[in-house]
Amino acid sequence: MTLSILIAGEERSKDLEWDSLKIDQVLAYQVDTCTLNIKGDQPVEGEEVIIEWDGIRVFAGVITNVELSRTLTDKSIVVWKVDCDDYTTYMDRKLVVETYENMAADDIIKDIAAKYCPGFTVNGVIPGAPVIEWIRFDYNLPSECMKEICEYVGWHWYVDYYKDIKFFSPANYVEPAPMQLTPGGLFHGLKHKVDIQGLRNRVYVLGGKFLSDPQTFEWVADGKERIWVLPFEPHSPKISINESPPVTPGLEYVDDEANYDYMYNQRDKYIRCSNQTPTPVAGATISLTCRVPMDVITMVEDIPSQQALAAVQGGDGIYEYKIYDEKLITIEAAEAAGMAELKDHANPKIRGSFNSEVPGWKTGQILTINLPDRGIVGEYLIQRVNMQWDSTAKRFRYKIEYGGKLLGIADFLQSLVSSQQRGKIIDVQYQTKYVSGDIPVNILIEFVVTPRIDPWYCGDADAICGEIVCLGLGDQPVFLSPWQTI
Repeated sequence: MTLSILIAGEERSKDLEWDSLKIDQVLAYQVDTCTLNIKGDQPVEGEEVIIEWDGIRVFAGVITNVELSRTLTDKSIVVWKVDCDDYTTYMDRKLVVETYENMAADDIIKDIAAKYCPGFTVNGVIPGAPVIEWIRFDYNLPSECMKEICEYVGWHWYVDYYKDIKFFSPANYVEPAPMQLTPGGLFHGLKHKVDIQGLRNRVYVLGGKFLSDPQTFEWVADGKERIWVLPFEPHSPKISINESPPVTPGLEYVDDEANYDYMYNQRDKYIRCSNQTPTPVAGATISLTCRVPMDVITMVEDIPSQQALAAVQGGDGIYEYKIYDEKLITIEAAEAAGMAELKDHANPKIRGSFNSEVPGWKTGQILTINLPDRGIVGEYLIQRVNMQWDSTAKRFRYKIEYGGKLLGIADFLQSLVSSQQRGKIIDVQYQTKYVSGDIPVNILIEFVVTPRIDPWYCGDADAICGEIVCLGLGDQPVFLSPWQTI
């Protein structure tokens, strides 16, 4: 098996200090990194680095930092410490200035890549992503834009080692790890931790307000009152007296009172007779039909989580939590926010790590652990892979970190919450986008020449009065400039 290291297109594996090569692969949109020591000619920041082991690309990106590590005693050879990031850094060379409305998230990703990420492909952008109602980017890096899009719809993204942008739903991204952890398996140094901090399996959601369905309120007139104070803000009101056809009242300080029998005030919460409307007689039934603001309050819970914890810890196993977000203005959105919280926090967080020499580990793979003697049975997500070159064995050694659940929430939950949170934003700013380039401009200058014969006489249609004045002295004309007198 051979190791190839290309720096700016030049093979530099012969200059590598073997034990210095480390590759750190992380989950989704986080940046993979690589460090290595190179002897000889100094690499330059911004140069491309491609590392392949036995024909398989294990890292590719750009150099972000170069430092002098040391110089040999005879100063014949210098050693450079080189830090690299994956292609995300290379992709973030331009700033995105765009606004998108009612557009599928995958189409937005493709549009950003086409306009702002030259040299990158979108073969890994999976279609069928949720529609984003409205999103705006004001001079943001492409990676920042894609991260915000993913947070909006609950999908993931990253750039692979061939400059191809990947965009996918984690629910459909299931790849098994190269092996399972079973008794006697090819792994060592297993660490497994269960953390109940932040645990919550019953969530109360307190949102903003929403308008109820039309409701009817009735009271009996006393023959004196012309104004009635309400315990709520009336919306879309209709008024009738003794089951007469309902009429729409005018809005106080907005509508002309002369055109309405009744007026209403939302802020001060009252309804009254207009000046020209007689006072309802005593005993008359006044009916008000309107929509009423109501608080968004709901509760969601994870019963299996409560039962499992109760079996282990005793008691009812309930851990309560509250969310307050006035931007949630429907019960459906509030329930979605609560369910999203449960999905992330209803079960204890699990973190673990182990070492292996088996190749093929990648972040995002599903690791199956079946070690009943240690009390560890389940499936976990690989979240980080650290690769260290072993110069003696001529291969990579791996340290794998895993977690207890997939990052992110289901796309339909996240898109519902996002639409409610963004729905009340009013765009009142101007977005200025500068476009550079050559713009051809054609200028046409035309001169119209009309020959004439001197002298010019004041009063002629084409005489230039004020500059040359023509006076008559007998039969001979005299011409004066503006500064001459006679």
